[in-house]
This record gives sequence, structure tokens and C-alpha cells, in this order.
Amino acid sequence: MKILEELKKDGRISFSDISNKVNKTEATVRRRVNRMLKEGIIKNFTIDYQIESKPKVKVTVKIEPNYKEIKDILKKLRQINEITHIWRLSGECGLFIIVEIPTIEQFNPLIEEKISQIEGLKITETCFITDVIK
Repeated sequence: MKILEELKKDGRISFSDISNKVNKTEATVRRRVNRMLKEGIIKNFTIDYQIESKPKVKVTVKIEPNYKEIKDILKKLRQINEITHIWRLSGECGLFIIVEIPTIEQFNPLIEEKISQIEGLKITETCFITDVIK
């Protein structure tokens, strides 16, 4: 776990530097990283190319689900990468989701090709977030 924590902080850290931080030999660190790669615990070393300075379009979507299909609906919504939050609300309020997309032009295809294709849900309202106050 300590090795993984160090790799999460800096994917470019050397085995030598990790070994110093976790008090293991470099050979042990190398062997454990290779084992985690082989077992699929570490899938790849990558970068997060999401640039914070580039604004994203955020949209709220209110959904009326068929509660007989709620487990399947939630499972499919979780699989859509553009959906960052899903809330199940009390009473007749249904589901409320937040979608983040790079451009406004990507919203309709997302709704038409992914979200509305899920059986048992009805989109009742969409609102573009224009400003985050708090």
C-alpha cells in the first residue's frame, strides 16, 4: 500500500526513491511493482490530462426513473464517464445528476446516445450551470 501511495503522488518516482520512503530495498520495490502490474492492481502509468484552467460545461439533469428498474438504471448511469454526481432524492423527486463535458456541443449527443438510451428513465429537466457561488 505504501508503494502505491508513493506512485499515486508521483508516477515518475524511481524505485530507489520509493525504497527510501517505504524502508524496503530497491529490489523489493521493483519486484512488488512488477507483481502488481502482472496481477492487474496497477493497470498503467498515465497522466491526468484534464487541465484545470480549461472551463468545463456543467449541466444538471433531473430524471424520473421507473423504480422497478432503478438498480439497472443506476448501474448504467454510473458507467457514463461524463456523469460526475448522481443523487437519489426523496419522494417523487427522482434522480438528480451532474454532467461535465468539455463543450456545449457535446451535450445533445450525450443525452441522445447515452443517457436517454437507458430503459426506464425519463429526463424531466436540464439546466446549464452558469456560475458556481460556493
